[in-house]
Amino acid sequence: MSNFASKGKNTVAVFGATGHTGHFVIAELLRRNMTPIAIARNAKTLSQAQFPQNDILRRQAPIDNPASLDQARSGAQAVINCAGPFVDTADIVANAALRARIHYVDVAAEQLSVGKTLEKFDAPARKAGTAVVPSMGYFGGFTDLMTTAAMGDWSAVDSVEIMMGFDNC
Repeated sequence: MSNFASKGKNTVAVFGATGHTGHFVIAELLRRNMTPIAIARNAKTLSQAQFPQNDILRRQAPIDNPASLDQARSGAQAVINCAGPFVDTADIVANAALRARIHYVDVAAEQLSVGKTLEKFDAPARKAGTAVVPSMGYFGGFTDLMTTAAMGDWSAVDSVEIMMGFDNC
């Protein structure tokens, strides 16, 4: 059984909660009757954030302070990193998740960051019994997946054009 299910709670820390994507993640967690912990680097931005509900836990944590990250994500069963650039944040936030033995996902569309996160955290996450999942589904990740599927066994293409439509943006 995963750590998330075995703890019996539905609390998820969202690092980068005050950004564009963070707001969408907070809203979806609330829709699913989960308790979000909104974490942001800037205390003023966090206090002024207009989340869909007022009863969201708000915690400030600078990215360069591991102790503050540990305190901010305290009580969460998973963390979703929405704060870019992920080449600067993924390593730090994933390490905080591993220290707590909780799951980590991010919405990175940065191939360099995704590759490094997979390489660095595969073995430690397996050992901790948690999941570390970079690029769980953002524009870049989705288009990379579609392109890879469309290419099949081709080794190269000259160009790829993908059009996507969004609502509620």
